[in-house]
Amino acid sequence: MHKGANANVPVGIVSVDPTPFFGEPYTVSRMQWYPVYTKEVHQGDILGAFEMFQSGIGEDIPFVPPPHPSGQGLQVPPGIRPILRQSRIEVLSWGLRHLKFWSGKPINNPRLEIECGGAILRLPNIEDVQNNPNFPKTAHFFDVSLPQENNFKAPINIRLLDQRPNGFTPLVGKWIIRDFLEYDPDWILAQITSRNNKDAAQDKDSDKNSLISEAILEKDDSIAETVVIVEDEVDYPTGCAACLSKKNKIGKDGRGGTPMVIIDESDDWEFLSMYWWSRYYAMQGNTLLYKTFLHHELPVLVVYEQELEKSFNNFSDSIKQFRLQRCPKLGGDPDDEDDEKDPDIGVYKGSFRIYELPTDETKYRELIYGTVPTVGPIQINVRVYALQGLRLACRSRIKENTCDGFLAVKLGTREIFDVDGSMMPNTRDPMFSKVYNLKTMIPNMPQLVVQVWDWKATDEGRDILIGETRIDLENRYLSVKRPMCGLTERYMIDGPHKWRDFMGPVQILEEWCLANGIGVPGYSSDGKRASVNGDMFNIEEFETHAINYEDPTRWGEFKERIALYILLEFGLIRDYVEKRLLTDPVMPGVPQGRILMWVDVFPFSEKPPDPMMVESPLPVKQELRVIVFEVTNVETTQEIAPMPGMEKLNDLIVKGHFSGDKESQVSEIHMRAVNGNGVFNWRYKFNFNYAYLLRQVMIPGDIEDSYLDPIVTLRSWTGTHLLTRNPTDSFISTWRTCRVEWQGRSGL
Repeated sequence: MHKGANANVPVGIVSVDPTPFFGEPYTVSRMQWYPVYTKEVHQGDILGAFEMFQSGIGEDIPFVPPPHPSGQGLQVPPGIRPILRQSRIEVLSWGLRHLKFWSGKPINNPRLEIECGGAILRLPNIEDVQNNPNFPKTAHFFDVSLPQENNFKAPINIRLLDQRPNGFTPLVGKWIIRDFLEYDPDWILAQITSRNNKDAAQDKDSDKNSLISEAILEKDDSIAETVVIVEDEVDYPTGCAACLSKKNKIGKDGRGGTPMVIIDESDDWEFLSMYWWSRYYAMQGNTLLYKTFLHHELPVLVVYEQELEKSFNNFSDSIKQFRLQRCPKLGGDPDDEDDEKDPDIGVYKGSFRIYELPTDETKYRELIYGTVPTVGPIQINVRVYALQGLRLACRSRIKENTCDGFLAVKLGTREIFDVDGSMMPNTRDPMFSKVYNLKTMIPNMPQLVVQVWDWKATDEGRDILIGETRIDLENRYLSVKRPMCGLTERYMIDGPHKWRDFMGPVQILEEWCLANGIGVPGYSSDGKRASVNGDMFNIEEFETHAINYEDPTRWGEFKERIALYILLEFGLIRDYVEKRLLTDPVMPGVPQGRILMWVDVFPFSEKPPDPMMVESPLPVKQELRVIVFEVTNVETTQEIAPMPGMEKLNDLIVKGHFSGDKESQVSEIHMRAVNGNGVFNWRYKFNFNYAYLLRQVMIPGDIEDSYLDPIVTLRSWTGTHLLTRNPTDSFISTWRTCRVEWQGRSGL
């Protein structure tokens, strides 16, 4: 029963099946939780045991428990009553967010109560919830007697009240915590200090990246070849771009495989890895780039196919978010229309640490949250990297399956509509490659909004919002996973992959250990070994080939490098990029494409490092020259020789076609070729735009550019096909294809 203003109001109904004893020996019943419902709405639980006896069986009925000291009811027998232990509940109260209307009025004077086992902690009031929704004091604790068994422990009830001007303080929101394991400090410490520590969702993304890596490595190893030939008896000059592998034999249908032509790029690895996009394409299936990074032990990226916070439980590791459920108006119906429309009343940000106390008070542990300072509004620097739109939805009626996308960024009171700097016409996959620097205050204005618009998408010349994504910066700033700035896998002090955080790995590791109650790390004199929480780490475990780390101008000192490897082992967030879903507020839940991006957050008191260069290299104009010198054993189209005893004759030509070309190039005619053998001295020249990081040819289009694999196709034809109405009748089935590969800055 809940005591209202004037009368008792029923809370709900509980249904039980008592344990019957009809003459059989009595056994002590075990307590369990029974749910309480009102109109199929769960209102709570009752811990109890229910027994039923047959009257008139005399001494077989167990003794009746003595009366309760309060005078109401009887005491619970010792065999049924749980064993209690004195416990301490530490509360980290951060603040309240997104408070909504209750009973038609805003919540301006919230009060929060935390109750467990009859003990109540009342948090201090928030004076100005609009401008500073944080609590004036952060750390609290209270002691309570809790059952020894976890199943019997009373839940923690979080209650939100609103103190209104007329003295009325209604209960407007609530949340119940039943599982105490995730707040056990010993369990938490074991989780965060386990090597290769990852969240379940992070495991999924990391496993996906591992599968991508394995798939890349399983690709053919022909990229190491420098020269390949067609037939054993034909000797082509070194570096001939039209050479075909003898491993790809012609089948009965005249088709062979697709050999590769490449010159060893080992001397050009620094050029291949200098762009940020090289790291991205390396993890997206580019064999050449991935093997380059792997061989030289350069840092790669973690590519998240979804929002970063979804892979890390919304960064609730240090400060959790409790969505307070709306309470019905006093005397009202729990199925009120307001509840159906918006079941949440707001969000409480905080956390707990729950542990048993020793019997000796002198052995009480120090308060875990005792050193957490009370923090007011914090000013931060935010750096947004908006790289590319991915399959954007076409919302315009005047454009044919394309859009002219540009970026808009909103944070706090600042809005950037970057039409001139980011607009990419006629594409659904615009390459933005933009960096924006902004400032904001948390918790006042923590939400970053990144939008993609379609420029002049209506008959009236108005811009249309394609979609947007929202990021809570406060959660990232407070998380112990440290998503403020992803950790690069290698500590480099120079070059395109140099360290970009304002703190070094040694300082980050020390602060991380102190924040989690772990002792300060210890290092060997040479900095190659370190000890953290009893675990030993050796730099040789992480650096496979010492020859890659010999350049002192590129690599940092050993102490910083081993500290970085320890942080990565403990599951802190690596250097990443995320593919965030774009949605339109008018059509929530309907995907409008994705945006490839990431965000760095730095304290305002620290000077942020220089931004990364994320410009995508433009395709390079190239010219490919293919020489046709000789053909042998080409199938003849004549079934018999012109006269008995004479050899079969054909007029032969060779057609060359390159990916994206509308027409093929034709060689000279070799007249009267005997038995399919002919000698040519012909050269084709193919001009194209080569995107060497993608290893593809860019084909300009009126609506959208396309990318194709650089394939050269050579086909043999009879010379008479020029005179026939149906040229396919004179096509000789023998043909070969050859993939062209990047050979370094010197060309193809």
